[in-house]
Amino acid sequence: MLLSTIGISIFAFLDKAKQQEQHLLLEQIVTTQAATIERRLSSLLSSTYMLAQEVRQSEGRFQNFEQYADDVINTLGDISLLQLAPNGIIERVHPLKGNEKSLGHNLLEDKARSKEALLTMKANKLTLAGPFKLVQGGVGIVGRNPVFLEKDGKDYFWGFTIALIFLSDLLDGTELTQLYNRGYEYELSRIHPDTGKRDIFSHSKNKLGENAVFKSINIPNGVWRMGISRHSTDSAYIYLGVGASFIVALLFSLLLHRILLEPERLRTQIKEKTEALNQMAFHDELTGLVNRRFLGDKLEQEIRNLRRRGEGHIAIMYLDLDDFKRINDTMGHEMGDRLLQTVAARLRDTVRQNDIIARLGGDEFAVILLDLASPDHARVMAEKIIENIQRPIQLGPRKIVISTTIGITLTPDDSTEILELFRNADLAMFASKQAGKNRLSFFNTQMQENAAKHLLLEEQLRQAIDNKEFYLVYQPIMCLGSNQVGKFEALIRWRHPEAGERSPNEFIGMAETTGLIIPIGYWVIHEACMSIVNQLNGPKEKIQITINVSTRQLKDENFAIEVEKIFKKTGVDPSLIEMEITESMLMEDVNLALKLINQLKKIGVAISIDDFGTGYSSLSQLKKFPIDTLKVDRAFIKDLGKDMSDRRIVEAIVAMANKLNIAVVAEGIETERQLRFLRKINCDYGQGFLFSKPLSINNALLFDTNNSKSSQELRTKP
Repeated sequence: MLLSTIGISIFAFLDKAKQQEQHLLLEQIVTTQAATIERRLSSLLSSTYMLAQEVRQSEGRFQNFEQYADDVINTLGDISLLQLAPNGIIERVHPLKGNEKSLGHNLLEDKARSKEALLTMKANKLTLAGPFKLVQGGVGIVGRNPVFLEKDGKDYFWGFTIALIFLSDLLDGTELTQLYNRGYEYELSRIHPDTGKRDIFSHSKNKLGENAVFKSINIPNGVWRMGISRHSTDSAYIYLGVGASFIVALLFSLLLHRILLEPERLRTQIKEKTEALNQMAFHDELTGLVNRRFLGDKLEQEIRNLRRRGEGHIAIMYLDLDDFKRINDTMGHEMGDRLLQTVAARLRDTVRQNDIIARLGGDEFAVILLDLASPDHARVMAEKIIENIQRPIQLGPRKIVISTTIGITLTPDDSTEILELFRNADLAMFASKQAGKNRLSFFNTQMQENAAKHLLLEEQLRQAIDNKEFYLVYQPIMCLGSNQVGKFEALIRWRHPEAGERSPNEFIGMAETTGLIIPIGYWVIHEACMSIVNQLNGPKEKIQITINVSTRQLKDENFAIEVEKIFKKTGVDPSLIEMEITESMLMEDVNLALKLINQLKKIGVAISIDDFGTGYSSLSQLKKFPIDTLKVDRAFIKDLGKDMSDRRIVEAIVAMANKLNIAVVAEGIETERQLRFLRKINCDYGQGFLFSKPLSINNALLFDTNNSKSSQELRTKP
């Protein structure tokens, strides 16, 4: 009897230890899955802040909503649709297909939605509605963010920015399905706002067992609860132990030693299991980096330390690999995983030992930079990260180059709230992607305003092309020997319907960055050709027009083909057009430039090298290029009257160019003294305000060289 009791006690002890181990495992699993949902939901709902910010920046005139919304959805993923509801009435939806019925829906008058919508307005903060069944099928949750604008010093309600997220898409980002297949049940519930009762809105096929563990999930205006349990497979465990105890009695002498050692063995085993579970709960399995749960806990602790010290900064960086999906699609997920592991290793090598690196999921990472003396140190570190990540990575037989986009927020400068800091980093990262990827952006008011201005400018540029808001002006290029107009340089101008005249310095850089310079460039060529056809070559002798070619146009493989099409369409002789290519552009890719120049020369176009002297090339290098004209940069012309070095440089350029049968144009002539020197050294052409500012097409046609200052000087001083 004593032996049986001992046997039963042993198995009871083992069973209790197993239950404790299982409970600990369930706690880690439910905590990890709850944190995943909380993080993903926060990230997806940040889309409403992005829309709200754009509404405020545009003062309620959100002109490029569809494109902007598409960018947001592509960046964050798993958002079903985005909406704008001025005055509570849904007016803009993206994507619109299949969601047309929602247009015109008034949220403030809908009996089922007005209560929640009015509370959102009153609280002036993001709220989450649902989950509820959708008309189009499925279960969804809706984030509504109220937007207030300022007018006459007072805030007024503009409307809502709205994001719809399918519950199934949100849960796809967790491991709940895999856990169910491994023998776990789960449920998600909330306190229903109308009934006050617990509402289970998502669950596994089987109900939760008695050993379930629960964890809260914080949402914008409430709390969800997640429960996870394990299938009960040990119900017969004790009964088996009772029977086995009789066998134990027969083997008492052998088992006695084991009995004495069992508590220590179990303690060791539980310790090892706990460490393994902590590793799983706080670390990413693929890369070994910490996960979001650890990141949040550690950041909260460091912010408390920062408050106690009363000085210093902490930077939170969100990193997203650019076009990572392309790697997975073309090379497979195994290679994609190897790429992520390499990126993780490079991040470890780049940051300091006490900094924190986390993988948030997919191709998203986070870096926490601790104890920064200056916010500028975060920029330096981010630049190092960008540089190191884009070094080639060997994946099988191929070398892959991938870039990263970084969003940075600072504490305590931007916020001390964890969720707000994470949202700020998300917004900053989105701003980086909008600006062209492979770059970094800080979250702060000024940078966000600049980012919004850039987005607005890009949209306005697109509209300017469609609305024909651009026009050309023509600056005379004078033949210094005869003092007659030798040719005109066509210069683009933009007359915005609201902002008025926009300087090229305001929009050419943006056009280059976005690629809009290509269609704009073709428009300039076509417009210059039409000027030749319609006006400049009316009763007068035909005059050549020079046109600037951008770097992006130079890299367009079809550039020469498209130019030739324009000549054929307009009927203009190609020799009447001269293309200007900057010297720095020429030297950036000599082979590409030579190929393009040869293609254009074959068509019959003349070639000019602009800004000569600033790109560190030499006339001997230019021998290989079939060019017609050199334009000496205005920086060398500016001080001709007093700088002997500039005089010698310009004189040497003119002399050598003449020997190579290349004409020379001096840019930026503004004084009689400059003009006299250039004539003395036999410079062919001159251009500048001394002769004329850029003219409209009509004034260019009527331009009278006899009225220019240079003409008067020529007549009085031989």
